[in-house]
Amino acid sequence: MRKLTVMLGLLLFLVACQNKTSMKDTQNPAKPSLEVTIKEAVQNEEVASPTELQDIPPVYIDEANYTGDELEIVKLMNARLRYIWEEDEKGYMSLIDSQSPVSGMTRTKVRKIVSMSDIIIREQRKLYEGVVTVTELDENDDESSLTMVFWKKKEEGDSEQWIIADID
Repeated sequence: MRKLTVMLGLLLFLVACQNKTSMKDTQNPAKPSLEVTIKEAVQNEEVASPTELQDIPPVYIDEANYTGDELEIVKLMNARLRYIWEEDEKGYMSLIDSQSPVSGMTRTKVRKIVSMSDIIIREQRKLYEGVVTVTELDENDDESSLTMVFWKKKEEGDSEQWIIADID
């Protein structure tokens, strides 16, 4: 019985000491160091870092589903995505007609086109005009809708190729 009393006394003493310590911790919580906080953030990170996102190439439109002029327009759209992703403004501007109101490359990287209307091609007096509405997904997963206008002049030579006339 004496052992039991000593053990209970010891147990009560330990509980009292533990309670006193936890009350001090509550009153003066330890501040984690910046190094520990950063390490925890890195260990718990579930979102890809910006550099990892830059390493993932954009998703291009499948060209196998198109033929003729529609295929040429889709190739032009894919080249636009590639130049935006590579931040190649000179290449990007080579896709744009010199009379276009587009004056420079967008600064937002486009990851993929999530929806696309049918490409409508109409014959005009001096050129063919192609129009398509797309919804793009950027690197921040924000969607934006654009109407793209393409021209193909009715002249012989280099001007017989499709070119971007406008992006609204």
